[in-house]
Amino acid sequence: MEATICDTSAFLYWRTPPLVRLLASKPEDSPLLRELLSPSEVRAFRQELAASSPLCVLASRADGGRAHPGIRAGAVAASARALSVALEPPVDLLVCHPSERSASALVRPRLCSTPAEPGGWRSVAPGVTAVSPLFSLQQIAARASLPRVVMLASELCGSFSVYVAPEPVRALLQRLIDEGRLPRISGWSPTLDRDGHLTELWSRPPLSTPEQLEEFARCSLTARGRTRLLRAAELVVAGAASPFEVRAGMLLGLSRRLGGEGYGAFRHNQRVPLTQGARSLARRAFLVCDIYWDAVEGRRALDVECQSRLAHAFDDAALSDADRATALDLVGVDVVNVTYGQLTSLARFDALSQLIAEKLGVPYRRRTSSETDAAMRLREELFADWATLPLA
Repeated sequence: MEATICDTSAFLYWRTPPLVRLLASKPEDSPLLRELLSPSEVRAFRQELAASSPLCVLASRADGGRAHPGIRAGAVAASARALSVALEPPVDLLVCHPSERSASALVRPRLCSTPAEPGGWRSVAPGVTAVSPLFSLQQIAARASLPRVVMLASELCGSFSVYVAPEPVRALLQRLIDEGRLPRISGWSPTLDRDGHLTELWSRPPLSTPEQLEEFARCSLTARGRTRLLRAAELVVAGAASPFEVRAGMLLGLSRRLGGEGYGAFRHNQRVPLTQGARSLARRAFLVCDIYWDAVEGRRALDVECQSRLAHAFDDAALSDADRATALDLVGVDVVNVTYGQLTSLARFDALSQLIAEKLGVPYRRRTSSETDAAMRLREELFADWATLPLA
């Protein structure tokens, strides 16, 4: 019987770069793998992965009945190596009847008596499928807070993924990076730190849009989580390229009632075409603004830039902040650079908020006591470890 990975496990699967899944499961002699590793190197990597993976170790236990009861769990155990690059036990499995809720150390049944149509589900291993990213998010939304659902929705609707690689995977990817042989598959590429080391952040094409989130929630046959997913679809801003940008956008854009500043109507990663003079400074035809408000009568456009220590593959490291700001100034865009420390400190953030209000031409007002409480609650959610968000 086919096993269907769902809920948190499915969300983590969709976070996993296609290259990593290929390294764990593609036949040793496949042309793409042969370009990267010899068959013996593939075998050595997979042996190391299986030996260090809690999922593989548990799946290989002799007391099979107690470790992984049921036919569905057996399919997970049989494909443990391929799944281990994305998942740790217990693996969330979709079940439709209470009688199927037999849990173990290997699997965790998630009851859903009216699952969505499986059109977006994908075969991920022999006998194993994964629900769509949207269905997995709805399941998470049934128990997660609204800010966390918005954060995860922002990841799906953004151009980034947060993937925590097991050590054998991290070491192999770093080796391929150091040798200049890491391929870009399906638009996925890693974000490196300034020293060229792999981070948990990957850039990729968006997996969804706010419109698709809303349509999915409205049409879902499953009631649990639907209302919160609908609300998240209203609040999410598509196009963020990192958790930093999502956090900054939510702090600035959400209403005061929800803990933000209420400076909505911005866009993430807006392309701004440059004039001839600005092109001479920037040495390119356009610049991309992290958080961007359009110009209106009597006010220039505004770009809030999230200053990070990471070196995005699509960033232009040779372009100085001064050249960038001057080029944007020539086309009528003000620039405010924001650091992570300015977001995490409430006092520093208040000063930043006043500056942004002035740039946007809107009045700044002090928070009420209830708004301060909402701001503190939002911050508790926003500054949690992003990698653990689906697990909450």
